[in-house]
This record gives sequence, C-alpha cells and structure tokens, in this order.
Amino acid sequence: MGKLCIKIDLDLCQGHGVCQAEAGEVFELQESDAPYPQAVVIKSDISIEEREKVLKAEKFCPNAAITVTEE
Repeated sequence: MGKLCIKIDLDLCQGHGVCQAEAGEVFELQESDAPYPQAVVIKSDISIEEREKVLKAEKFCPNAAITVTEE
C-alpha cells in the first residue's frame, strides 16, 4: 500500500463534521471566514488502522469535499 494523500476542497466543505466523527485523529473543524466551520487535515501520514476511517469519511462527506488519492 502506498501513502494516502488527503485533500479538502474548502469551496465545498460546509463543516458537517462527518470526517471528524469518522477520523477525529486526522480531521478537525476550524472556524473560518465562511458562515460555517471548515475541515482541515491535521495528520497526513496515517496508519493502516486510520486508513479505513479516512476512506469512510471520504465516502460519507455530504458535499464530497474530501479527496483521497494513493501515491
């Protein structure tokens, strides 16, 4: 398995918090200039255990703001 590259499109992110609920060790919600919080990636080098959580967060993000690619 390669390294996962995790990106969040801030134009799409509306701070629903699904990513934080699924993988709180990787994603965090922060206040922003937008009318709602936005997610940020706080840990980009993830373990095998965290991998499935991140992929689940990507799948269930309501706005499809998370993109996960393998390098």
